[in-house]
Amino acid sequence: MIAVGVIGITVVYSGLWAKLTSHAGSAFVSKEMAAADSEALGEDGADEVVQSVDMVAQITPVSKARKSNSTISKNKDYSSFDKSAWNLLLVNKQHPIPEDYSYTLGSISGNMKCDERIIEPLNDMINAANEEGIYLKVCSPYRDLNRQEYLFKKKMKQYLNTGKSFIDAYREASSVVTVPGASEHEIGLSLDIVSTSHQTLDEKFGETDAGQWLMNNAYKFGFILRYPKGKEDITGIIYEPWHYRYVGREAAEIIYEEKITLEEFIEKL
Repeated sequence: MIAVGVIGITVVYSGLWAKLTSHAGSAFVSKEMAAADSEALGEDGADEVVQSVDMVAQITPVSKARKSNSTISKNKDYSSFDKSAWNLLLVNKQHPIPEDYSYTLGSISGNMKCDERIIEPLNDMINAANEEGIYLKVCSPYRDLNRQEYLFKKKMKQYLNTGKSFIDAYREASSVVTVPGASEHEIGLSLDIVSTSHQTLDEKFGETDAGQWLMNNAYKFGFILRYPKGKEDITGIIYEPWHYRYVGREAAEIIYEEKITLEEFIEKL
């Protein structure tokens, strides 16, 4: 169900697991099937590369970026965190989006949207980068369930057309596109971020000035590199230097300092 809210669009999740239709017929991808696929890697996939400036949105600075006086706490008090808080919601193949989870979408630019609660820190981060000569652009922010299903079915069909069995096609498809109902993009808290000089979603972005700036500064604004290199066995996703998730400044500081993932952080709560 989608209802128009006062500020934006309020999205309420229900019945997340839809049928996947292929040329051979229909099959149902269950929660159990997704959870069992612990070897599947990948979130955005090759189809999600940015090919032109028209496909990305750059937030227009509306005010001077607030200077972040972020100082990482040496005393990590995990007891102050609530794992049920919206900003700490863990979403992956083992933890699909809860039914009836709701949030309100706000506009980033044009038809690009995200959870309205992260727009201000996102704007602050992009403005701060601009001041240092780093020009970030957001691509592929919020995706609705239909879009995620489309991407997944498209990838499934490609593998099925090569003669693979349904289960093999499923495993390989979910290695590049997360199964519907288990992508953070669907809750508006994750963003793929590129720059004006590098607009392709690939590992090389992490080596650019923009990629390095994000890695070393995003936490000051509450964002984390969601799928870091060397943590693939924990996140179940390949290294994605463009994929950032909002968790709040306090949690982001700890995750950055300890070089851990959201999964590891949640385990400590």
